[in-house]
Amino acid sequence: MSLYTLKSTDTLSFIRPPAGLIMEECTKVGLLAWMGGTTREDVIKRIANDHVAFVAYLNNMPAAFGWMARGKAMIGELAHELILPIGNRYLWNFRTMETFRGLGIYPTLLQYIINYEREKADRFWIIHAPENRSSLKGIQKAGFHYVGKLYNNEGFATIERTHLSESSRSLLAEMDITISYEEPASCWNCSSPYLKNRKPACCCAASQNECVGSQLLSLAS
Repeated sequence: MSLYTLKSTDTLSFIRPPAGLIMEECTKVGLLAWMGGTTREDVIKRIANDHVAFVAYLNNMPAAFGWMARGKAMIGELAHELILPIGNRYLWNFRTMETFRGLGIYPTLLQYIINYEREKADRFWIIHAPENRSSLKGIQKAGFHYVGKLYNNEGFATIERTHLSESSRSLLAEMDITISYEEPASCWNCSSPYLKNRKPACCCAASQNECVGSQLLSLAS
């Protein structure tokens, strides 16, 4: 997976929203549970932990949703709890319902959340899975900047050394993310022991890339 960031002072490029799109903060527990394929109890727990949900409606139909964490959040694929520095926000668990995909709702929703929170926040963070190219396009279109590959290294959340990870070193340290000078693992499917829905074949094969840090054989045993 890769980590991206955006400062609240960054200028956002204009994205023309689809006609009929309305976005808002949402506390409708039943709706959020249905859209996210989770339980009402899970939604209530998130809200109680200062996570804020947002829903995009297209022509009054729920089309997409996403969550913003203000204090702490869990990256399940790395079994890593992020303790966010003061003024930092983590955007996570976004989904566009299948009928509404390809309309540009995701980056529009990301920018809505940034504008909604930017007077209270200094910086936003978000991650994406390497196999989810549509998610990557949305994150980049919204204005986020690449920090580095984020992966599990012997039980520790680790990020590759890049110019932006170095300049963000103190913030990453607060989130207990270590910068590594070694070549990063290619993907979480083949390297993280905490993944619940692991693909049996190397996820790098489709793009004909070498899979660095693969532990598929040991993880399958």
